[in-house]
Amino acid sequence: MKRPPTNLTLKHWTNVAIIAIFMAIIWLPTLGTFFHLDAAPAFNEKRQMARFPQRKPGLAGLKNYFAGLESYFNDHFGYRTRLIHWHNNWKYLLFRDKIGSDVIVGRDDWLFYTADGMVDHYRGVRQFTTQDLLDWETLLEQRRDWLARRGIQYIFIVAPDKQTIYSETLPAWMTKVRPNTKLDQFFAWMRAHSTVDVLDLRPALRDARRIAPTYYKTDTHWNLFGGFIACQEIIKNLSKQQPALEPLSLDSFEQENRPASGGDLVDLLGLDINEITEDNNILLTPKAILPALEMSATLTKNPKAAGIAVVFHDSFGTAMKPFLGYAFGKVIYLGQHELDPASIQREQPSIVISEIVEREFNSDKPNEKF
Repeated sequence: MKRPPTNLTLKHWTNVAIIAIFMAIIWLPTLGTFFHLDAAPAFNEKRQMARFPQRKPGLAGLKNYFAGLESYFNDHFGYRTRLIHWHNNWKYLLFRDKIGSDVIVGRDDWLFYTADGMVDHYRGVRQFTTQDLLDWETLLEQRRDWLARRGIQYIFIVAPDKQTIYSETLPAWMTKVRPNTKLDQFFAWMRAHSTVDVLDLRPALRDARRIAPTYYKTDTHWNLFGGFIACQEIIKNLSKQQPALEPLSLDSFEQENRPASGGDLVDLLGLDINEITEDNNILLTPKAILPALEMSATLTKNPKAAGIAVVFHDSFGTAMKPFLGYAFGKVIYLGQHELDPASIQREQPSIVISEIVEREFNSDKPNEKF
């Protein structure tokens, strides 16, 4: 008959197991380095990772070689990416709105980009001076007049920041100091002092929320439905001078909210975008009643329409491209805020549209550009 194990035997095997686990943990980074066992997606660190050093002669060369080896190992040791993702996920779960200098977590897990003084701009701490407003007026009137001499209509739009449209999802501590923002100041000033065609998209984007979300929860941008609403408002505004232009009907598209991987703010937090779900991914698929557009990154062509438009835009212009082309025979998209006279003169458009996101508008110096 076998004797039951003694306490000494149990202790022995417990110690063996602990040592084995400890040695495995110690060796995992080395094994991961040589055999590339870490399957976690690369973390976007926005910097150049250290390269394997080259040996140079002399004592100084040897010293630099070993220092380079250490830097290389620090950037490439096994399971480093997985550990970074775990670290960032724990911060996200435990600390929420205190996890990063450029991103905060609002209510219902809405993410907000806070760079470029977002908090102070939203709260009304930062305001335009009279000179700032005069500079914007002067710039836009110079553009309008230069284009008008060439028979071209001009419209200027500001794509609102997400917190402007979904302020109720911000953290409770982000309260207003003043009721008016720089955007409020700008539209009030332009209404009182200028006839430049400036379009306030905020009311339409807020109203459209009754139909579907207009912005992503985990991304800085409006979604396709938000881009559609912006295009609707642009065409409505342009039709005052060009009655032939008609806004599209939402019924011309099949609408679907298809959950997707997290957006750019998830990536900025260092989280795995595949582990965070984006719930506001609105897809609008054109029905057969609409003409087929020829589309590329910088151009749309519509064989059933006439006229040429040139759009100067930032990343918010991407969600407008699937829709604006239905109103024009040709639309050229240029990814910049400044007008490009050479492109305008080459394309001979009937309309020029400028789009700039609110956070850039808040910080830009209009007297430094055309």
